[in-house]
Amino acid sequence: MSQPLEAGAVAPPTLDTIHNPFLEGPFAPIQQEITATDLVITGEIPRELDGRFLRVGPNPIDPGDPATYNWFMGTGMMHGVRIRDGRAEWYRNRFVRDDEVVAKRGGKPVEGPPHLGGGTRYLRSNTVNTHMFSQAGKTWAFAEAGVLPIEVTDELETVARSDFEGTLNGSWTGHPHRDPRTGELHGIAYYWDWHHVSYQVMGVDGRITRRIDVPVRGKPVVHDMALTEKYAIFLDGPVNFSHELQDAGFDFPYAWDFEYETQWVLISRDGTSSDVIRCSLPGQTAVFHILNAYDLPDGTVALDGVSYDRLFVNDRTGPTESPSKLDRFILNPRTGRTTVRRLDDRAQEMPRIDDRRTGSLHQFGYFSSRGDEGSQVLKQHVERGVTESYAYGPGKVGMEAVFVPRHEHAAEDDGWLMTYVSDLATQTAEMVIIPAQDIASGPVARIHIPQRIPLGFHGNWIPSEHR
Repeated sequence: MSQPLEAGAVAPPTLDTIHNPFLEGPFAPIQQEITATDLVITGEIPRELDGRFLRVGPNPIDPGDPATYNWFMGTGMMHGVRIRDGRAEWYRNRFVRDDEVVAKRGGKPVEGPPHLGGGTRYLRSNTVNTHMFSQAGKTWAFAEAGVLPIEVTDELETVARSDFEGTLNGSWTGHPHRDPRTGELHGIAYYWDWHHVSYQVMGVDGRITRRIDVPVRGKPVVHDMALTEKYAIFLDGPVNFSHELQDAGFDFPYAWDFEYETQWVLISRDGTSSDVIRCSLPGQTAVFHILNAYDLPDGTVALDGVSYDRLFVNDRTGPTESPSKLDRFILNPRTGRTTVRRLDDRAQEMPRIDDRRTGSLHQFGYFSSRGDEGSQVLKQHVERGVTESYAYGPGKVGMEAVFVPRHEHAAEDDGWLMTYVSDLATQTAEMVIIPAQDIASGPVARIHIPQRIPLGFHGNWIPSEHR
């Protein structure tokens, strides 16, 4: 096994790095855009469900050099299933038409304001591959790091780049969180050439209504954030921009900085940049995804997140270098310190909650896991320390599971988990609907999709009444 590089050192691409696992198997890209109607269903779709299940993920139209390709950088491809009256009316997959897709497939350039541009291939092409949301009556595909959001139609056709009617400062987030009380989207934006990150709030009208710029010591990746009633929170962590990697031609020019202190940063939702509080951790860690956070009666904050001991030290292709764990971080604004408690040692990622609990005490979290039992969905009873699971079966790979409540006033965990599952043997996929209160019983409905869906990132259930 190769030894970790010293801080700041760069390993140029070599012949033994040409094998790239994020271009093979469940990650291998597909090139067809299809529309399949009246999909075959095994079981029964709950009649209460009326909407679209959308997700987006990397699907490189041209990955370039496998030695420098990173999973985070692949061309965005959207996938969606329309459900109504117990039927699955259609499945569609479409490229998000960034500059590279237009160049390869033809058609008019995508309209909209110019993005910040420069720095990486990801930015040069305006690649949008990270999340999908509905806001202000529109459907959006989101990315981060200086890439502008893309508005798409209900049928996943690209409309235009957007800066939210001129209110965006040039960079949005790939992982916003909706305040269930107000309907606003909150996120932390970063860009490789900034010396700050921006806490931004997108109103229900689709415009940025609030922004606080927070200075940072480096140029960290800030993929996710947490929201409580008092604070917006992000990790100022050790995965930092590297000019050396950029100059060496790596698509994702970020690396582990061994000298960088890890801190949680708490921004008062009612304050300014001068009200920022920093809580140091006892060691270095990376947290790309946060389950949830909430304020405790004693003034501290509980935050549950998926943590890594090391990432992007030697492997530039993706987050492979240490297993993920589920941790609870207790942030103390008075002392500026953080304590950590391990909730679960098994590898898990893509955490989701009942989004109505965002910023409040939560009892349950839902995770995607790939381990000895194969690909499975985990349900964590985080307060009781109990885990339930459902394995998809041999050769099948599941993705982020999204919780959908049975109805507006249903209790936490009373609803369904939705996800896509790809079958590597048949090169097909299913959208599955699993009862959240009894995940071990398996799906109540399997919606059959006639092609594989590459393993990717995030998405949402968009009810018709929210359109």
